[in-house]
Amino acid sequence: MQKDNSIFSKEEGVLKSAESVLHQEEIDREPLLKEYKILLKNYKKLLRQTKTVTRVSDNQQRKLNRILDRLGRYVSYQLFKKITHEKGKVEIKTQRKKLTVFFSDLKDFSYTSSHMEGEALSEFLNSYLEIMTQIVIKWGGTLDKYMGDAIMVFFGDPEFTSDEDHALRCVQMAIEMREKMKGLRKKWYDLGYQEPLHFRMGIATGYCTVGNFGSSERMDYTIIGTPVNLASRLETAADADEVFISHETWSYVKDKVICEPPEKLHLKGFHHQILAHKVLGLKDEKDNIITFENEEKGVNIKIDFSKITKEEVMSILKDLEAESESENS
Repeated sequence: MQKDNSIFSKEEGVLKSAESVLHQEEIDREPLLKEYKILLKNYKKLLRQTKTVTRVSDNQQRKLNRILDRLGRYVSYQLFKKITHEKGKVEIKTQRKKLTVFFSDLKDFSYTSSHMEGEALSEFLNSYLEIMTQIVIKWGGTLDKYMGDAIMVFFGDPEFTSDEDHALRCVQMAIEMREKMKGLRKKWYDLGYQEPLHFRMGIATGYCTVGNFGSSERMDYTIIGTPVNLASRLETAADADEVFISHETWSYVKDKVICEPPEKLHLKGFHHQILAHKVLGLKDEKDNIITFENEEKGVNIKIDFSKITKEEVMSILKDLEAESESENS
């Protein structure tokens, strides 16, 4: 007879014994009492075993939850979701996808950090990265990595919506980061940091190779490609609190973002000139108001296009330019 290896074989045996007693046509009280004493003893034993199994299972679940919680702090939410929900074998595998890539770093941070003690530097940097990361999460970006004070983020993988949405959310994220830095500078100044820290950002859109890179023992989910290099170079070319976006990124956001006229930049690693756009602010579709500012240069302008035409704005700017040239001559 084949042995029953089911995890519930003992429980099933007890139930069958009970059922057989209930179905006996002639019941003798003495044997019945003896039979049920045996069943009661077995049931108590099974109950103890079930409690033990449940307790072990709960402990294992709590342990697993702690591990998953720790893992979630080392990778982005999107990648964490991909790792924990994806079926199939984990292997070195990549694909080509159009992504929007973001780079930022603190301007002249190497000089500032050289005048700080290690503990103060760690506290300062972690507080900065904590705030910036919350903004990344808010806008749904995939946080690729930290590189000292630098942050690399991309939009479009693992979760894809549309190229336009990826580009716009990335630019909106950058603008919110820039706004947040104003408050941080005041906070840092009040804490005793003399040099007002600023940061710079670069954004590019294009086809990248994304997926698992590395070996069978250690893999890193990241991206490579020309847009990655371009975003990094645009960030380097940006001045304090400036956001440079590539021309392709601009083509996706131009109806909702106000930019300066494009510039032709000579960037390291690129043999031809790169057309880049400096982000000034967001257009408000509700009331047709455009707001942009440059704290470093003391510029804060709000234009309501329901009351003035673009041609009139250009005319005013030309008059201001002519007036400035006249005063300097």
